[in-house]
Amino acid sequence: MKFKWKLFFLYLLIVLIPFLAAERYLTSHLKERLLQQIENRLSKEALLIKAIIEKDYKNRAPSYEIDSLIKRMGKDINERITFIDAHGTVLGDTEIAPDNLQNIEDHSGRPEFIAAFKASHGVAIRYSTTLKIDMMYVAAKIAPQGEFLGVVRVAVPLTQIKDLMQKTEYSLLTAFVLCAVLILVLNIIVSRRLSKPVEEITRAAEEISKGNFDVKVYPGVRGELGILGRSVNRMASEIRKRVSEITQEKETLQTILRGMSDGVMVVNSQGEITLINRVLHDLFPGMPTAIGKTPVEVIRNAELQDGFAKVLEEGETFKVELSVATPEADKIFDVTIVRLMPQDKTEGAVAVFHDITDLKRIEKVRRDFVANVSHELRTPLTSIKGYAETLCDEDIEDVSKARSFAQIILKHANQLSGLVQDLLSLTRLESQSTVLIKKEINVREVLDASILVVKPSAEKKRLTIQVESAPEKIMVRADKNQIGQALVNLLDNAVKYTPEGGSITVVVEDAGKEVHVTVKDTGIGIPRKDLNRIFERFYRVDKNRSREMGGTGLGLSIVKHIILGHGGRVWVRSELEKGSAFSFSLPKEQSHNT
Repeated sequence: MKFKWKLFFLYLLIVLIPFLAAERYLTSHLKERLLQQIENRLSKEALLIKAIIEKDYKNRAPSYEIDSLIKRMGKDINERITFIDAHGTVLGDTEIAPDNLQNIEDHSGRPEFIAAFKASHGVAIRYSTTLKIDMMYVAAKIAPQGEFLGVVRVAVPLTQIKDLMQKTEYSLLTAFVLCAVLILVLNIIVSRRLSKPVEEITRAAEEISKGNFDVKVYPGVRGELGILGRSVNRMASEIRKRVSEITQEKETLQTILRGMSDGVMVVNSQGEITLINRVLHDLFPGMPTAIGKTPVEVIRNAELQDGFAKVLEEGETFKVELSVATPEADKIFDVTIVRLMPQDKTEGAVAVFHDITDLKRIEKVRRDFVANVSHELRTPLTSIKGYAETLCDEDIEDVSKARSFAQIILKHANQLSGLVQDLLSLTRLESQSTVLIKKEINVREVLDASILVVKPSAEKKRLTIQVESAPEKIMVRADKNQIGQALVNLLDNAVKYTPEGGSITVVVEDAGKEVHVTVKDTGIGIPRKDLNRIFERFYRVDKNRSREMGGTGLGLSIVKHIILGHGGRVWVRSELEKGSAFSFSLPKEQSHNT
């Protein structure tokens, strides 16, 4: 509702309330005064009629001739007069014919009759069942010489009072309407001066609430409204400045949080999560609905929850290393929790989750690497040292025996040389320092060349190597030497672990966007529990047997890194005593197959 209409209704209410009070008072007072005047007049008339009746019927019994007297006096004073005897029988009435008087009901129960009988004077205002209108009745007791003869009653209809009251209320209503019209005129005049600046200020306030802080107020008046308008302008300017600062700070904070590689979680003073950054959001499946929950409801770790509680209660920085299961893998976090205390009041705490999973893995790999290399080097070095010392310290005249010692030393030296070469190759592959020379190569040609390398070893064990389902020409874009090394390692591995008389089968398949190569053998197989670790460096299923066969434990790991470097995949299927099948894939992107 507009201000000018509010102003109009306010003025109207100010007039209406006193008017209603005055109207109630005036009508009530006027009605009371009119009724009192009528009552006084009727009382005088009743007393006058009483005196006449008592004088005319002194020392005589009344008769029905009283009806004539009543009608005559009623005609003279122009009022309705009724005479009721001591038994309540109507003996005379100015409004009723003599013949009908006998049909009038008993009036001894009328209130004015009872009052007059008890106190010589009675007044009643009630509805007349005879005339069907409201009447005022004034009764006077007639008892000459103490003998109760009856009651004379004078009545007058109250229609005149009702008409007068209606005229009075109409006059007051007319006055009120005139006042309302006057108020409307005044409102139009005043509202033009007052409502326009108020509406202008209201419009500006609404725009400010919507975020439009460039709005200006021009009230065009002086005084309080002018001061208010200028204050609104200053407020809008100050709010715009503050909002701009807050928005900039928020954007800076959001940019920092988005750019952080660490996870961030903020809780309020009640320990409920209020903010998480993208890193935590992506790590844990419950994070999208984390706001409003406690940390333990999202990350099932009691130590983390206890850390938040301790920081909120004591204020000291809390650090903990957490191992948490995520949908991808188990993660290890170095978590630091500190209290938020703006203006010396605790408002929550913030936790920073630093992912140290890779660091822990690297530490473990380093420890395992040192342990494995030390172990792998100890055996051949011990043998070389022992036989070398024997050759140096003893006078061996047997040339064949000396040559045998020298061959053993050479064997172990070659083993060490192979180990070093494999370590260097693996290091270059892991560090991605080896530059891949990718060209269009025919997988079948590389496979045939790799088979020739291992064929002498296979023939010594009477192993058959055959190629199945391999097109004569299937092209991929890859480093020929590295793919050849991977195939040689897989074939050599199959030769080593396949008993004499067994077979090795190579399958090359065109799988659409990839080429799949599988090397299957009829060897000893791999236990199921070892399949997930078979491509780890230095991992052997049977360590003693592998060393006897001259393996370094790095061949499969080298295969894995070569194939991953080309964007492919490696996998294995195996069953104990039935053989193994090592497979890898090479993408055919940017290659031309024919």
